[in-house]
Amino acid sequence: MIELPELDRASLLSWTLNTLKKHGVRPSKKLSQNFVVNPRLISDVLSLTSYEDTVEIGCGIGTLTIFLINRVRSLVCIEYDERLIKIAASIVRNPRFIPLRGDALATGVGRPQVVSNLPYHVTSDMLITIARDNSVSKAVLTLQKEVGERLVAKPGTESYGRLSVIVQLLFNLKIAGVYPPGSFIPRPKVASSLLLLERRRAYDSVIEKVEHVTRALFSQRRRNARRVAESRLSINVEVLTRIIPSDKRVFELEPEVFLALAKELAST
Repeated sequence: MIELPELDRASLLSWTLNTLKKHGVRPSKKLSQNFVVNPRLISDVLSLTSYEDTVEIGCGIGTLTIFLINRVRSLVCIEYDERLIKIAASIVRNPRFIPLRGDALATGVGRPQVVSNLPYHVTSDMLITIARDNSVSKAVLTLQKEVGERLVAKPGTESYGRLSVIVQLLFNLKIAGVYPPGSFIPRPKVASSLLLLERRRAYDSVIEKVEHVTRALFSQRRRNARRVAESRLSINVEVLTRIIPSDKRVFELEPEVFLALAKELAST
């Protein structure tokens, strides 16, 4: 019989270390592998999930998966590391659990709910992949605290950027918790945030243009926004004058301004 951990730190830590040792696995720095051992973080993730068909991106050895499988309708795990997906498959014995070895950036998501402790090295790309997939209505994501702050950042702040604009236009966002580096082993250098994203707008041709507009304008984030737009976007000057305040720099523009510019491009 496979021994599963209890939802307390001592049990999680002991179980994780023993499982890694048993299977001869050393966490990969290249793949940003960190395994959760904080019971509060796991409980908070579970409290935000709904009874939906769910994808867990990067389930590792199955620590969260063990508890998550009992909270969702079905659970697909997409794990890049073949060593880890074999371990998770051997531990989580449930007909509603489907382990897949693959790259979520390539396979996509395709389910209403996403849960993930996002690997640091693919966080931005994975957020865009989730944003573009209209089958995703909710995402419960653990990521670097700095990235979480970027996602909810307000215009005019240092953290505000193109990722802030795109995600805020598509989702309602909430930082549900902040957790110290010791919440994982190996211990990362930075704290982590838990974010809840709930879709409020579909990704469509206009949002595709938002990606183009933000890429063009944020390349010169501190310059006067109207001047940058005049040089980088194929939009009539009179229209730009109507949409963009004359005194705003790029990083001071509200998400709705980028959306208005995108609508103009999409209509031409």
